[in-house]
Amino acid sequence: MSRSGYRDAAEKTKTLAHRENEKRKRILVVEDHQLSLTLLKQLLGVHGYEILETPEGLQAIDIARDEQPDLILMDIGLPDICGLDVTRRLKQDDKTKTIPIIAVTALATPEEEKKGLESGCDAYVAKPITLDNLLRTIESFLSPFPFAVGSPIVNRTLQVSEGG
Repeated sequence: MSRSGYRDAAEKTKTLAHRENEKRKRILVVEDHQLSLTLLKQLLGVHGYEILETPEGLQAIDIARDEQPDLILMDIGLPDICGLDVTRRLKQDDKTKTIPIIAVTALATPEEEKKGLESGCDAYVAKPITLDNLLRTIESFLSPFPFAVGSPIVNRTLQVSEGG
């Protein structure tokens, strides 16, 4: 059997789940607060996203370069480096500059939001997170079909506001 014949046979034997996994969007969650990270992972996992994670900004740069996620959720108050500095570095790097970055932070003043957007964040979501707002924001970057507001999971608020 030729090489292309093997490839064709392999394609035919892929399961539906395998094909779906190939289409899943990957989100890098940069969050140092464990409860916030767990909640975000659960929420995004339920909605079909593959999650990459790190609590450290410098590691986020490496992961973004190596894994090329479809989107990054960036906490601003990280233990090793400010999330805004991470964003600036990612937006200056040819390998990562097109990855949308959404700031997810308890730093919710208009001044802080302005700083976030000026640093290169594509959007800014304040904690505590309103799920419909977060999902709509994510979907605005990843899908032409946003989630419907009014679904039971979308209208809840994550009551996590620790950290930055």
